Amino acid sequence: MLPLLTINDLKKSFADPVLKDIHLTINKGEIHSIIGENGAGKSTLMNIITGQLTADDGSLSFDGESYNPKSSTDAYLAGISSTTQELNIIETLTVAENIMLRNMPQRNGFVNRKKLKKNARHYMNLVGLDHIDEMSCAEMLSVGECQLLELAKALAIETYSSFKLLILDEPTAALSGQQADMLHSIILDLCRNNGVSVIYISHRLEDVRQISNRISIMRDGLIVATEKATDLTIERMISLMSGKTLKERYIQQDVKPTLQSPKLQIQNVKTKNFKEPLNITFHSGEVVGIAGLAGSGRTELLETIFGLRPRLEGNVLMMNEGGHINVKNLHHAILNKIGYLSKDRKKTGIFHGLSLLSNMTLPGINSLTNKFRFINRAQERTVGQSYIKNLAIKCSNENQNIETLSGGNQQKALFARWLHSGSQILLLDEPTRGVDIGTKHMIYDLIKDLRNQGKTIIAASSEIEELMRISDRILVLSNFKAVKEFFPSQWSENEILTAAFSEFQTAKSNCQDSQELAVREME
Repeated sequence: MLPLLTINDLKKSFADPVLKDIHLTINKGEIHSIIGENGAGKSTLMNIITGQLTADDGSLSFDGESYNPKSSTDAYLAGISSTTQELNIIETLTVAENIMLRNMPQRNGFVNRKKLKKNARHYMNLVGLDHIDEMSCAEMLSVGECQLLELAKALAIETYSSFKLLILDEPTAALSGQQADMLHSIILDLCRNNGVSVIYISHRLEDVRQISNRISIMRDGLIVATEKATDLTIERMISLMSGKTLKERYIQQDVKPTLQSPKLQIQNVKTKNFKEPLNITFHSGEVVGIAGLAGSGRTELLETIFGLRPRLEGNVLMMNEGGHINVKNLHHAILNKIGYLSKDRKKTGIFHGLSLLSNMTLPGINSLTNKFRFINRAQERTVGQSYIKNLAIKCSNENQNIETLSGGNQQKALFARWLHSGSQILLLDEPTRGVDIGTKHMIYDLIKDLRNQGKTIIAASSEIEELMRISDRILVLSNFKAVKEFFPSQWSENEILTAAFSEFQTAKSNCQDSQELAVREME
């Protein structure tokens, strides 16, 4: 194969070196995956290739010519398009406008709506958004649909440029298995039939191994190996990423919980979505996994408990020594030590523009103030540094802008936020979305540690295997109904999926579109 992109001696530093002597070649028509733990330097490298950052040293050549992009526009004009791990959808625009924003079709100085809809529809059909109205507002899309919209935006480069390189950063993080398979088919078709090269970044190592021609492994700002995908096993990839074997990193003695007293009770709760009353009890010292398909109500359940969604009937009761407290709203939930980790950390998780330290300590700032309501900055800094150390958050210091951290390190900071708040109940929506395998297992171990401390963990996840890995029991939702409960002795992915489909299958007799809804990406 002929080289398309060549990188030599590339270096980049912020407070500390992030990229160190990077050497990399991407061949024409190949799928080249780049893997590494959060903070390894993958996103920084991609930002340099796409013109969003400038390298401190080194050189790049693209398609046989020197390449030194000063902006993302330079990359687009060269034929490079990309999607990012953190979604960049303009929610106030339509789906079609988001897709064609870089090259809005015009006629006589006005937007050509007919051509806009036609061009957008082509890319929507290509990525599996054929069920969406192209003129609907983007804010109505689910996280998975937004990720497919990002792909459609990236592919739309071919309407105005010679399309040569597609960079995909965690493209399947919020996709169902069916959607991920469709994405991979698109990628393979681009490479085989159009000669497009693809840089594929993902923490789903089995996907990486199956779809790639070659794989480069990054660790601490260096590319430590580049090998054919067929020559790499999952265990070897993990070993190269971390410098340790799978067994050394992830085998931990599991402590079985002793079921304690009820901590949270949902009594006859009805909402706009949950039309039949919900009655669920959660205990201290247990992890309850919430499974379900798209439209099942996983996210809505957690948001209802946290007070983000209004209840039409019923109570959410938090038990304490003196009886119980009826959790009425968001402020009441936080005041009574309930923490919520959103599945969309960019939109509803991190505090934009603030430091890592502020993101970790703000909700629990009262514990750091004196009687005159002044914040003890030294104590705050000490607390922040302890979380950075204990959760292995990779950063230059506690004052670094949260938005400059990798997704996995942002996720750790959000865990630190609720730990610092002293949360006794943690509501976790997709707790490992978009994090590397090392961070994922660290989060698994953290969840079990918190359970063993007597805390109540309610975790919703699109990955059944993940739920079986962390849960003491799994509650399955189907079409906004709690349909079945599974315990470890009953663990079966097929049985859980069957339960998840049950109410959608029932509804299908009344609505032919219900099955399509059920297999779409989970909330």
